[in-house]
Amino acid sequence: MKKALLLIVFSILLLSVKLHAQSREDVVYLHNGSILKGMIIEIVPGVKTSIEIVGHNIIVLQDSTIKMILKNQKIPSCEYGNPASPVEMAANVNFYGGSKNSGAFTFITSYRFPFRVSVGAGLGIEWFDHQQIPFIADFTYCFTKGSWSPFVFVRTGYAVPLSKNVDGDYSDYYGGVLAGTGAGMKFNFAKRNALVFSIGYRYQKTKKVTGSNPWSSMYPTYETIRYDEFSRLAFSFGFLFN
Repeated sequence: MKKALLLIVFSILLLSVKLHAQSREDVVYLHNGSILKGMIIEIVPGVKTSIEIVGHNIIVLQDSTIKMILKNQKIPSCEYGNPASPVEMAANVNFYGGSKNSGAFTFITSYRFPFRVSVGAGLGIEWFDHQQIPFIADFTYCFTKGSWSPFVFVRTGYAVPLSKNVDGDYSDYYGGVLAGTGAGMKFNFAKRNALVFSIGYRYQKTKKVTGSNPWSSMYPTYETIRYDEFSRLAFSFGFLFN
């Protein structure tokens, strides 16, 4: 489990660094009033400057036409806010604190309404006393539309065990309801790609049925039913894109 979580964390960090690099550009101002934005790939002092713009088109400019060059400029949030698609997808790594630490990886697809409310559904894989698959309904509200956006969320759903039986254990595991709430911060890097951090509360209920004499059919088997309830502090971070 630890190796899988470390691999997920590394992938998210690598992708966020790439997106951060894409959120900056070079800007060339011309004497005729034109402005070119992209990535400068060659500068020959006193002769020419070559810049790659949208569509991987390369434009070569004579120095006499250039008024000013600004390199590595941050793209304003209004330029990479893309309201065209209201569908958002979020991949998150979750850590649950408590008497026994546990974790999860979840993937949620949401529809974002114009009034900053998102409604979505998702699933994942979690580790409590055993592995399980949560089916999640998510409701999120963002307070602002800027580069930094605080938000609150409420989640509910049902989790089923990844395996009903565990090797060496004469017990059957069953699912249970789940719920959670919390708050966090979303940081947009490029367009509507963002890093997401949150902290909150996570509740999970599970059921375990154990037989008293599973090794012999000569004696009656008595079942013991146990319900477990997990109340954990949850910390999550991940990547949102559309």
